[in-house]
Amino acid sequence: MTVVSVPTPISRRSSFRTRRVLLDTGSAVLGVVLLIWSLFPIYNMFLIALDPEEGEIEFAGNLWTPEPSLDGFLDVIKQKARYLEDFWRQFGNSIFIGLLTMVLTVLIGSLASFAVSRLRLSRGRLLTDLALLTYMIPASFLIVPYYRIMHAYGLTDNLWSVIAAQVTFATPFAILILQLYASLVPLELDDSALVDGASPIQVYLRIYLPLMVPALAVVAIYALLLVGWLIRRP
Repeated sequence: MTVVSVPTPISRRSSFRTRRVLLDTGSAVLGVVLLIWSLFPIYNMFLIALDPEEGEIEFAGNLWTPEPSLDGFLDVIKQKARYLEDFWRQFGNSIFIGLLTMVLTVLIGSLASFAVSRLRLSRGRLLTDLALLTYMIPASFLIVPYYRIMHAYGLTDNLWSVIAAQVTFATPFAILILQLYASLVPLELDDSALVDGASPIQVYLRIYLPLMVPALAVVAIYALLLVGWLIRRP
């Protein structure tokens, strides 16, 4: 005669709690490891900034600078550091380019996605597809024609030419993200507003934009990150 043991509810709860504790512990350990991995380069740059020997601690293997100093920060602020004679002008240009790129990308992307997804254009999908097709062209192939266009408009050696290039690269992705998010917003809201006498501009300003805030924030962050990556790209 064979006796089959059936686990009791208490043993099942104990086993579940054990697995839950192990899972939470493993997740916490993995999170700590990823956090250290992510913050280590930032910590390394901080040590280099505090090193009076101009970055030699990076190759010494020390976890802390023997003689930390804030002279490096003061040299940057006073524009006395090497290659930073025009630090504040360069910093201001970066802020200007980043903010204008973010605003124009959000504006153009939101208007395009509103026209495609809310105005029921007959060939609206074609606009998104053509915009995404531009990513198939390597950026290096666009240098010469883009320079000729900016030269024709008198924008060579001008910040607006940089902004135009950044917006051009960021807008197709922005249109795609906003269009996908807009598909989650019921069209009945627009129809109700139009029945009440609202114009398409009022629908865009009072219904579309408030409901699209999360997606607009994602697009704005993406535009800023793209600007930072392209500016620092060698």
